[in-house]
Amino acid sequence: MSPHALSMGETSPARQAGRTSQGLIGVALLLVFWEGASRLVWRDPQVLPSPIQCLMAAWNYLTPQELARHLGTSLARVLGGFALAAFVGIVLGACAAWYRPVARVVRPIVDLLRPIPPLAWIPMAIIWFGLGESSKGFVIFLGAFFPIFTNALRGMGTVSPVLLRAARTMDVDGPELLLRVALPAALPDIVTGLRVGLGLAFGILIAAELIAADSGIGYLVMQSRETGQLGVAIFGVIVIGLLSLVCDGALSVVVRSIGGRGALG
Repeated sequence: MSPHALSMGETSPARQAGRTSQGLIGVALLLVFWEGASRLVWRDPQVLPSPIQCLMAAWNYLTPQELARHLGTSLARVLGGFALAAFVGIVLGACAAWYRPVARVVRPIVDLLRPIPPLAWIPMAIIWFGLGESSKGFVIFLGAFFPIFTNALRGMGTVSPVLLRAARTMDVDGPELLLRVALPAALPDIVTGLRVGLGLAFGILIAAELIAADSGIGYLVMQSRETGQLGVAIFGVIVIGLLSLVCDGALSVVVRSIGGRGALG
């Protein structure tokens, strides 16, 4: 593999295997520490159940069909809100960086709303959108939108002027210059925003599923906590983390397939 390929973010199989093994070692150490803490420090399973106790509690509490239903519901909610945030965030970020009048209108609004935690919007979401899926999607959208917009704006703003001038010498200008040259050049920052936004979408999931939900992993976590099934609640939290990890990996594969290797480590 050439040094140029490595500089664009590609990794050799040996290096990728090394990273995977290091990650597995970290997970194993965490499980050992968790098991030791549950046996030696917090011996009450109602305070900190061990990994095995969490799995057994989930096995006794859930059927595979119920778990699949919760997973499917949560995944649909996250991906729906994230997809809308990705579309709006990239379009607005690119337009704000490319057209100054758009930036003058959009940036003050974003700067005003960005510090507000998405959870603070839950009461308004219920009033505006009711208790259905729209209110949950709105909260998830807010959680993912701002990092996507910010990174798209930054990426577009750092495109090399030399690259743009070179494209103009080849009669590439206007919207074509934006779509064919500037956006691909900004892709590393855009992908960073997408990955951060996806993680935040999963982070806000439990709170979003407090809005009159009757299914979903967040709903499962809250229901099991209320019924004293702490092991099931911990299991649900871990499932959300694993689902987020899988979706992040899938996003990385998609980006690599469209030439975004430079954004991924």
